[in-house]
Amino acid sequence: MIISGNFFYRGRIIDCAVEIEDGLIVDISKNKRGKRLKGIVMPAGIDVHVHFRDFKESYKETIETGSLSALYGGVCLVVDQPNTNPPITDEKVYFERMRKAERSTYIDYSLNLGLIEENSEKIKNIIEKIEEKYYIPAIGEVFLKNAMMVSYETLERVRKSTSKIITVHAEDPKEEDDVLAEVKAVERCLKIGNFHFCHISTSKALNMIYESNSTSEVTPHHILHSREKIDFRVNPPLKSNEERIMLFKNFQKADILASDHAPHTIEEKKEGKPGFPGVEVVYPIFFYMAKKGEISLNELVKKFSKNPAKIFNLSRYGEIEVGKYANFVVFDPSDERRIRSDDLHSKVGWTIYEGFMAIFPREVYIRGEKVLEDGDVLVDKGFGEVL
Repeated sequence: MIISGNFFYRGRIIDCAVEIEDGLIVDISKNKRGKRLKGIVMPAGIDVHVHFRDFKESYKETIETGSLSALYGGVCLVVDQPNTNPPITDEKVYFERMRKAERSTYIDYSLNLGLIEENSEKIKNIIEKIEEKYYIPAIGEVFLKNAMMVSYETLERVRKSTSKIITVHAEDPKEEDDVLAEVKAVERCLKIGNFHFCHISTSKALNMIYESNSTSEVTPHHILHSREKIDFRVNPPLKSNEERIMLFKNFQKADILASDHAPHTIEEKKEGKPGFPGVEVVYPIFFYMAKKGEISLNELVKKFSKNPAKIFNLSRYGEIEVGKYANFVVFDPSDERRIRSDDLHSKVGWTIYEGFMAIFPREVYIRGEKVLEDGDVLVDKGFGEVL
């Protein structure tokens, strides 16, 4: 199969043809012709931080509904987090989760392993058992306070015992000021070793990580919302508008853009449950921002496709390149529209991005197969591969 069009290739948009065999890109050429796609063809997104709930929390999201929402947002692969109910801290629950994903995911799916004090001594053995069948992208997100909390001492011991990426939710348990809590946690962790830091929300912490050998991710909600604007709770908390602006000014220093998709019912939000849904709107909002010149298209691709694949060793993903999966998203830059919660597909049915301008994908291809066109899903649940 040969597809031609305006592809984002090696940092710029070029008119070319992409030849696909068995789901992989085998050639990219200006001399061939094939079915022409209308619009700009981008690498599909990779969201390395989602909470698809399910298990005992299936009333607010499932792998099926979460992956469907991701598909509509131009995401071809997610990394799900282990703080489910029950939590994913041993091989038994991990295998149960993956079997569920095999039956229900619309897109490609992977899953981190949780770290708690109780499994820290045997984490290496658990990893070995799981990786006889599945690929674990990382250990984490590791919590330094609240649910599934581990101590710095345990984190240091596990860091020394495994070469696996460890992702950290950086909030110091003894610090009440939310800005200082993040900065102190990052500072302490950097003294221990290299980590991937989830959802960084302060410019100082981001700069500290940028100057180290560790990596970072930022979220749309910490970049686009401040605590003055929204009083809903999230961890780490939304910061002041001044801090939000500083974080956005340093956006280029972040390695990854991730949604931290963490859906709760609106009733639970009123009760103070932390987290927002968002996997469906990251790419559409930031593609619109790139069109308006607020960020560069190259930075968006690096943070939402290329770097996630590189950092988490997802070798066939992340770029439009020979040897990679033919995972594409086709955007029509003229198709601007406002986000409405009624149009989204997360089970909870609300969004903090109501009214934001966005450009949603017109078509999505996963491993060369068209899976979405003009709002219609063309595959069944279970289509996605489980890593």
